[in-house]
Amino acid sequence: MNVDNAHSTPTQLFDFGLDYIRVHFGSNTALYTQQMTHNVYRQNRATMVDHILDCLDLTGREAVLDLGCGNGFILRDVASRLRYGGRAVAVDISPAMLELAQRNVTISWAPLEFVEGRAEDLSRYPDGTFDRVMANFIFHYIEDPDLVCGEIARLVKPGGHAIVTIEARHSMPEMYQMHFDAMETVGFPAEFIARLPRTRRGKMVLDNAQEILSRQFGTVEERPYVDALRFESAEPYMTFYATGHRFCGARAMAADDYPDSMFDQLYAEVEAKVKARIAEVGYFELSKQNSVFVCS
Repeated sequence: MNVDNAHSTPTQLFDFGLDYIRVHFGSNTALYTQQMTHNVYRQNRATMVDHILDCLDLTGREAVLDLGCGNGFILRDVASRLRYGGRAVAVDISPAMLELAQRNVTISWAPLEFVEGRAEDLSRYPDGTFDRVMANFIFHYIEDPDLVCGEIARLVKPGGHAIVTIEARHSMPEMYQMHFDAMETVGFPAEFIARLPRTRRGKMVLDNAQEILSRQFGTVEERPYVDALRFESAEPYMTFYATGHRFCGARAMAADDYPDSMFDQLYAEVEAKVKARIAEVGYFELSKQNSVFVCS
């Protein structure tokens, strides 16, 4: 809960729930922009997908569930590693994302199924159906993490394991600080600003993931992935910020309440700050922290 300093009363945050998910993931634009930027401008030699694959520890003969597969960016690499005896099932709430995943996963040597569904209800699958279950970056949008973690645990075969990938709540603080400073400068109302999340959102984050997952699994091992995104010119960062993150969610929540001209001013203000930072030190950098929790 945020607090509006002007009135010292609790302010209800905007709802980034089911309706937002269906709109945000109704096309590939935002998600692909984030994925492209993370890979092109990363400072870690290994990709996040490499790290996830290491944590999955596949022989190729596993039955794998990709819960919240999105556009298939990670599934593409997983499916290409499966062979005779293996299979993969991809579940997502967005038909548009499932369609993209089907187009993006071009190589699979094992059966591959795409299913529209919610992480909260996997009752179509019996207990112990999968050797591996992966849930990557879905807990930003999950209202009941205990329910979903319970479903994941129920589906893992004895001897198998699940992986849950989460971005730290305070990942990319440089983006959020610059964004909110610029919003105040441009003149967005304090009440509107107070309702926006100032960090990565989600009820299960790095701070409490071990505790929540341990209620469902006997063993939970955290494997951190620390990275930074370094930009030597402003343009790619501005695409990441304005298109990939839609002005940290402000564009989506503004609806028609604020004119495009205010977002044009916001863009210009942030761009000027980024250019000033690059002129000073040679680059603008976002610090990032993710972890994969290996659960069995």
